[in-house]
Amino acid sequence: MKASLQPVQHLGKFERLQLVEDLWDEFAAETTQETRPEVLAELEHRATWRDTNPGQGKSLSQIVQMFGVRL
Repeated sequence: MKASLQPVQHLGKFERLQLVEDLWDEFAAETTQETRPEVLAELEHRATWRDTNPGQGKSLSQIVQMFGVRL
């Protein structure tokens, strides 16, 4: 198990799943904007790529279809 996950290693499968769900809900409820420079730089990089490569990106529905998953 990855070192960062060792603190939850003792939890059972369903307890870890509940932890993930709780974290996901917390992320979804967060309304503050991202301010870390490295994240903002990555977002700018991706936006630049999108602008210089029109038609090359994929929509979420295309990605979902490509992987055969449901949302």
